[in-house]
Amino acid sequence: MSTASATPTWSTDAVLASDITLDAMFRRAFTVFGPRTAISWDGGTRTYAETGERAWRLASALQARGYRRGDTIAVLSETRAEYIECYAALAALGITVATLNTRLHPRELATCLHKCRPTGLLVSDALAPVAEGLRADQAQIRHWIAFGNVPGFDDYEALLRASPADAPPRVAQGSDIHNILFTSGTTGQPKGALISQRAAATRGLRLAQWFGLTENDGFIGWLPLFHCGGDEPLYATIWTGGTYATLRKADAAQMFNLVERDRLSWTLLLPGVITDFLNHPARTSHDLSSLRFAIGYANMMPQVIARLTAACNIDFYDAFGQSESSLLLAHRRSGPGEMPSLRKLPSPLMEVRIVDDDMNEMPVGQPGECVVRGPSVMSGYLDDDVANAEVFRGGWLHTGDLLRREADGTLVFVDRKKYLIKTGGENVYPAEVEAVIGRHPAVQEACVFGVPDAHWGETIKAVLVLQPGAQATREEIVAWCREGLAGYKRPRYLQFVRSEELPRSTTGKLQRHELARLPLDDGQRID
Repeated sequence: MSTASATPTWSTDAVLASDITLDAMFRRAFTVFGPRTAISWDGGTRTYAETGERAWRLASALQARGYRRGDTIAVLSETRAEYIECYAALAALGITVATLNTRLHPRELATCLHKCRPTGLLVSDALAPVAEGLRADQAQIRHWIAFGNVPGFDDYEALLRASPADAPPRVAQGSDIHNILFTSGTTGQPKGALISQRAAATRGLRLAQWFGLTENDGFIGWLPLFHCGGDEPLYATIWTGGTYATLRKADAAQMFNLVERDRLSWTLLLPGVITDFLNHPARTSHDLSSLRFAIGYANMMPQVIARLTAACNIDFYDAFGQSESSLLLAHRRSGPGEMPSLRKLPSPLMEVRIVDDDMNEMPVGQPGECVVRGPSVMSGYLDDDVANAEVFRGGWLHTGDLLRREADGTLVFVDRKKYLIKTGGENVYPAEVEAVIGRHPAVQEACVFGVPDAHWGETIKAVLVLQPGAQATREEIVAWCREGLAGYKRPRYLQFVRSEELPRSTTGKLQRHELARLPLDDGQRID
């Protein structure tokens, strides 16, 4: 009998025996790292053993209310210790966590809830009024639970006190959907990326391995857990027995306090936060010597990163990734004071190709779409057959990002495919223009996008933020662009704005579609 045509009777058990689950990650950590600090916040800390006990009490409470493997429960909350307990409890039960973006409009939140149809909802006390406003239209939700004593909601702490701390039976499998990360809600309806327990666990292991994390490392968790930049570092921390410090918002002064108190060593520093961290007057009055490195987007503000790493004596990892595949598809380290290189090393456990629209491999040095496959890739978009057929065509996940491969195998981010500007028949990648403008010593950040033009069909506008205390005239920027860019790539409109005027996503990325709505006037025109 051919092994290729026969299915062994033991194959199902073999698959289960070789599986990896997020549930197993949490159980191991609660046992192996029991007395170590797992979670910290401004008001206290909690050990792995304490976190495990509370997670199992929550699991018992939910089981008593009829929740079972395959169900979905939504969470609407800032980053806090209870959120992590929910992740552990629901992973053990094989229940999917629908992570709701706290910055969405109630209409968008309602859209997300209609897509994922949760039967329970957990909410922070601060966001309970938002949840209350959604209640009338969510009849399928049986239990509304608040982190705090909120009228009309079940009290989270009371549920835990009334429930036993027995570890639940092992029912989860690697293919179970651990969480739903709603993505791309800024330019259309949010899409729910389905992340399996296997993918989530793999993502955490990748970060732990690449960054050499140990139990002595601690993460500054200001990014929300409804984003891969928040939850993947959580998994990496749990795998290695470190400390995950929860912040309900990005507050530089609070970061300094927690780094000094808990000897934290790494974080993500993204646009909108990195400058606050660097320029805050209290930074030099704290002992931040435990910091080893930060992760972020070097192409967006390379000079700021060089100043940050020099000032804090840390490394910086320029990362490329996305919710659908992992925040870490590729990265490159730069040392203290170094101008970051944009050539990144592809990550382990991930196949990467650079292809044209027909899936043909692009030559070295030529941009093409980055397509990937590997165990950290999402299981698909929630209830969206059309989007899934498009994003998985050819058996690879299409990232929608344009990259080029160099002769040494490194990858260089070119731009988002949808941001391509076509002016007078020529293709212009905004990120290339931004990189040139961003090297000007007075420029802190630049955003480039296409605007309508009667002659060329589309032309280029640049919006600039200057470094604190720096000055630069329009004429200086124009001359700088002449030195570094071909004529058709140079901006034809230029606008200076303050940093706080820039619309950003949760992860600090500029929202070009919002900036493109700014009015054009003759005063911005470059002759």
